[in-house]
Amino acid sequence: MKSAIICHGDCDGIISAFLYIKHYLMDSYPKNVQLIFTQPWRAQIDARRLAKDLSEVVVLDLALSREFTSYLKNLLGRINRLVIIDHHVSSREYVSELDTSGKTKVILAKAPSTPRLMIESLKPIINPYEEFLIDVADVCEGNESKGEEVTKVADLIKLSIARDPGDVDYLTHVVNVMLRGQNVSNDTEVVRRAKIAKFLLHRLLKVMADRSLEVAGAKIASLELPESRIFAGLLGVAATEFAKMCKSDVVLVRREEGKVVVTVRSLNDRAFRICRELAHRVGGRYGGHAEAASATLPDLDLKDAVSIIAEVLRNVPR
Repeated sequence: MKSAIICHGDCDGIISAFLYIKHYLMDSYPKNVQLIFTQPWRAQIDARRLAKDLSEVVVLDLALSREFTSYLKNLLGRINRLVIIDHHVSSREYVSELDTSGKTKVILAKAPSTPRLMIESLKPIINPYEEFLIDVADVCEGNESKGEEVTKVADLIKLSIARDPGDVDYLTHVVNVMLRGQNVSNDTEVVRRAKIAKFLLHRLLKVMADRSLEVAGAKIASLELPESRIFAGLLGVAATEFAKMCKSDVVLVRREEGKVVVTVRSLNDRAFRICRELAHRVGGRYGGHAEAASATLPDLDLKDAVSIIAEVLRNVPR
């Protein structure tokens, strides 16, 4: 039986893939397991790479969208089983469309991370190494750390991925490091990539600090297209770090090819509500968590986008 895993190409997505393979697909991996890393906004595009002769598809840590849900509904016509495990609040809007099929198993609930949800729901027997990585996943998602080593590994994984988030060979490498039970913080490639990313992150945080605008208890920072390209992959990490530095909500808005992307981090549950309101006002998509969310908007002038964001911030209560 051939299986495929489609997962978020971030820290807790990678750890989710590791755990699922370790407990449910180890006898098949890697020969009979296809591994696809993607981002929620383009999951329906990358999913087209799925092999034709699959029996099972597992979706991990991916916030569902209208487009991706439609793709999965069509996919059910040619596979025997679809498993979805996710902790994004925005997925609730679409999951009922998939849960009617006897082929579909959906685990969707609020949890610190998808690995934590997976362990709590499926209840496999885990070892201390796996428990440690679940703690790492929680921290990667913005939860309080349980120790210095957990924080260290979380930072290394996040930064090393941010160096080139589209490098699927590297993401697979990290999964394999975990499957071998190796110390992630001792892996040469992880450390090398994280070091480069940390240098760029410090530059980005300075840019954000120099040009941020304070509105309604939040700081708005904007990046033009060339800057967005330079710092691509680090933007989510930077928004989180900047919010910690400023001890306030942060909105990072940047131009990308043919669109404007907004990343929000909040100290309460305002991030998701801000992104939802933005998408409803100007058209676009949104998703994420209460405290960490994003929105993809039509191609606007950056000044206009900042003005709209400022208006939304004034109207979305803290």
